[in-house]
Amino acid sequence: MKLNGQLKEDTGYSWVMTRVEPASPFGHALVRSPKWYGPGQRDELERELARVERLLELLQEGSPLLDTMTHILSEFHDIRNSLKRPTSAPMDEVELFEVKHFLIHLERLAEAFGQMDALDGLEIRPMTEALDLLDPSGRRLPAFSVENAFAPALERIRQEKSMVENLLRQAEKKGRDDLMARRRELVGKEDRLELEARKRLTMALLRDKDRFLSTMDDIGRLDLVLAKARLARRFHCCRPQVAEGTRVESADMVHPEVADHLKERGAMFTAVSIALDKGATVITGANMGGKSVSMKSLTLNLLLMQTGYFTFAGSFSAPLFDSVGLICTDRQSVEQGLSSFGAEVAALGDVLREEKGKFFYVALDEFARGTNPREGAALARALVEYLGKLNCVALLTTHYDGVSDAARRHYRVAGLGALDTAAIRKDEHPLDRLSRLMDYHLIEAAPGEPCPRDALRVCRLLDLDPELMKIFSENS
Repeated sequence: MKLNGQLKEDTGYSWVMTRVEPASPFGHALVRSPKWYGPGQRDELERELARVERLLELLQEGSPLLDTMTHILSEFHDIRNSLKRPTSAPMDEVELFEVKHFLIHLERLAEAFGQMDALDGLEIRPMTEALDLLDPSGRRLPAFSVENAFAPALERIRQEKSMVENLLRQAEKKGRDDLMARRRELVGKEDRLELEARKRLTMALLRDKDRFLSTMDDIGRLDLVLAKARLARRFHCCRPQVAEGTRVESADMVHPEVADHLKERGAMFTAVSIALDKGATVITGANMGGKSVSMKSLTLNLLLMQTGYFTFAGSFSAPLFDSVGLICTDRQSVEQGLSSFGAEVAALGDVLREEKGKFFYVALDEFARGTNPREGAALARALVEYLGKLNCVALLTTHYDGVSDAARRHYRVAGLGALDTAAIRKDEHPLDRLSRLMDYHLIEAAPGEPCPRDALRVCRLLDLDPELMKIFSENS
């Protein structure tokens, strides 16, 4: 599965990725194109998670070795463009300098990496032969020039050129023309010899092109694992458990982006605990009760687990899906002329077609809210029943009654049912008041249990006009 930009943005995955801080260009490239661990890749994912866990332990121990490796990783430059050339096009001195710079830092990284306990499935090996080719003196200095050792005739040419230049500095005007002509001849010979040397070096390096590319991938993977470990330490993430069956279960789960925004306002995120089984699970509750945040928290953490990251939860367990999707109002489709309802239906159709015969997870946020409420409720109920027959785990949020009738599991937001009117403070902003008094915990309920009725309380907490509230109350 390839994560598209809309899914990353809607779930908060993009927000998390901006907090992943690899040091090398190769690590950055892997963050932009995350690897998806699907069904059948459990062992590979477990090895990645074990690598993250080991480096997290070293970070918590304050290992200076990780600081050393991070510094070395930050010194790498991306040399892939220099390798994208025919063997007949020699690298210039700047490109050969960059390749040598890469190889020197690879040698240093391999040395530091070798001082750690082995990370299963990940190796960093120096390319000693290639480095010796560019550094025949063995001094391991980052500078590069076409040395005499690259072409035996160069030493003689350069010595003679130096002698001619010394004579030029001492010569009177009368004898300078012959010396200048000789110098031009020597410079031409030197340039040709340097060009031939650069051609030979380029051909030799390009024979190792595949090794260079695979080494860059290894460097990127190490860099990314380190970045994943730093992210896990910063946000107190947990190692997810890869489940054998079809059950998804999380305890004390957090959506970090929402939690960050709440923290800026002096509020705290209410951790979410939820379990889903094969079929459809429905979350009900009034608007502004946190249903969507709960759904996006779960979907985000599934995406993180299946791309090899630790999860933002106290504990998290899930199987591996072929795909993880979220259907909410598609802004791009709306811009293309579809209504929000039309966009949702189109997105749902795409999922059902593309994932047919696969094991998938799909989340639908207030599906069919953009159409006639009676028809919308009927369609949402039908969808719950239909998804229950497929090889999938689905999560739907709704404020329609009856949608949970055919659900495998049903949760409702605790909401404002236990509201203590004495806790209402008139001096605070209405939205802050609602956020403080709303109970966002999920409570497991029986399928078919009516949705909570919190709209009247929400309106009161948001200081809706008293006369309008009176009419609303009389008609509710």
